[in-house]
Amino acid sequence: MRRSRQFTMKRRRSPWRRYGVPVAVLAAAACAAFVLFASPGDSPSIGEYLSSARSDGAPPEAAVARPSEAGEAEAAAPAEEAPVRVPVSEQREASPEAAAYRVVASEIPGAKPEDVEGVYKSTKDPSWASVRVDCPGGEGTYFVFAKQGGDGKWTVERSIRADEPEYPENENVLLAGVPEDLVKSVYPENLALEGGAEGLLVEPVKPGPVPEVEPASFSAPEPVTEGVDEGEQARVDEGLEPIRRAVEGYEKDHAGIAGAYVVDPGGGLGYGVRADEPFFGASVMKVPVMVAVYRRIDEGELALSDMFETEEGDWAAGAGWLQWEEPGEVPHTVEDYLYMMMTQSDNVATNALIRKVGGLEYVNEVAKDLGAKNTVLRQKVTSERAIVTGLDNQTTPRDMATMLAEVATGDAASEISCEDMLDLMYQNVTDRWLEAGLPDDVYAANKTGWLYKVYDDAGVVQEGEHPYVVAIFSKHGPDDVEAGKELIKDVSESAWKAQSHK
Repeated sequence: MRRSRQFTMKRRRSPWRRYGVPVAVLAAAACAAFVLFASPGDSPSIGEYLSSARSDGAPPEAAVARPSEAGEAEAAAPAEEAPVRVPVSEQREASPEAAAYRVVASEIPGAKPEDVEGVYKSTKDPSWASVRVDCPGGEGTYFVFAKQGGDGKWTVERSIRADEPEYPENENVLLAGVPEDLVKSVYPENLALEGGAEGLLVEPVKPGPVPEVEPASFSAPEPVTEGVDEGEQARVDEGLEPIRRAVEGYEKDHAGIAGAYVVDPGGGLGYGVRADEPFFGASVMKVPVMVAVYRRIDEGELALSDMFETEEGDWAAGAGWLQWEEPGEVPHTVEDYLYMMMTQSDNVATNALIRKVGGLEYVNEVAKDLGAKNTVLRQKVTSERAIVTGLDNQTTPRDMATMLAEVATGDAASEISCEDMLDLMYQNVTDRWLEAGLPDDVYAANKTGWLYKVYDDAGVVQEGEHPYVVAIFSKHGPDDVEAGKELIKDVSESAWKAQSHK
């Protein structure tokens, strides 16, 4: 049974204020050196590191460097579990290339039929095919994987951006269930390293006709409000107008699509721009995973002290320490997995926790129960992403702000669990872009996520006696992370000015 939404204050424990920036800088440098020079064979276990660092009750101050352009990595279930399948479109097509083009053209601005370069038919499972798409606007080359149903029609199941021939295993994380020949034909140049191309189709079939598709379109950047009475309208407008300008400026200057939503739990109101546009969730999707874990703890199904090992299917590239450990090598506690997931954005830890709570399906149930109607985890959260949001882990600014508001008010789980969740998010030591738009003495309990051309941040900000929540998302923008950070800073600053002028 859900509890009533009663507003409560939450305590804060910020390691940045406790130890200061110099310690964090030194730790970041040390971790960067580790990532540059360590390999899976010689990297140290983090078990003793975490337990010793926690001996005084405080998590360690360590920032984990990311591989270039890998961004934040995302969460998911082990490979042997079936993914949650939510079709991009209910319309099935007569050919794999037709299905692929409909998906691409529905979201990628400027997509044309000639962008479909070729079709690879699987010889191992004829019900599968992959389609190579060279997207316009610098989006890069994607492979879209389609499956044929019993009626002979094709639907799209997966997609990846083919940009890592030296590390194909990073992308293969998202391709569980796809026939081996299609997976390996993404980078045919690598087949020579595996003894040739015997049994594998490496030459594409010329694509056939594709359907006419309406050009990609997105929701208009019109301000929206909820629960705003006449007495609050002027203050809300003060925040909404600069947020709208930031969103429109991101589209004008960078051809990117952005959206944001602010929730004031104490005042029972919300406002934003493109509040219900679906975005790639990136590592911000770890928020509902975190809530799912604490609900299992509240139910007595898990305990923070429970220990278990990672499994092969938990592996994913991107941020975090655990990608350097052999699966099953070292057990860690639920508490340590949570810390690694929310403060270092560790993807392996995230996947292990999802497996432990009952899979993607359970996390999606929790998200819906929190009021997130358009949020779904469909696959692992890793350093790669699909071509469109409808094939990936997705959320909306309103959904994410709504979920975090439930944490801030103590309604997402038990009150003590919600306090622990906020403590974890205050100790985030990776990216703190939201705070760039806040006064120097104001901190956010946030979770950042970024992938190729995707820059997201969401968090709870303490303004006096009344915290507020802000969620900022973007997609199809520039590949320059600084542009994404500037967008988040501008929106965060606008929300702060509106919320602090009560």
